[in-house]
Amino acid sequence: MFQNLHPKCANPACATAFEWLAGGQFFRFHRDRAQVVPADGNGAPSRNVHQVEHFWLCERCGQIYTLGYEPGRGVLLRLLWPELPETESNLQLPAA
Repeated sequence: MFQNLHPKCANPACATAFEWLAGGQFFRFHRDRAQVVPADGNGAPSRNVHQVEHFWLCERCGQIYTLGYEPGRGVLLRLLWPELPETESNLQLPAA
């Protein structure tokens, strides 16, 4: 979220721009070691590489969805009530 010039809601279908005072929910997830890009050819990560990713769901999306993490898949958008009908209940979010 913070790596983008214009951060927005983590729901790919929502275009709500991030605003500090707009409410919503923040999420932090640690990256898999496989997702951290090595800085040198020895496989050691750079000292400046953050292993934490930040995501934000706007107020409206936060009432319908939550974010979860699955090893090997990454951060997923999930329905708060999976029994509600939807075409895709576990949308994988692109890496930030």
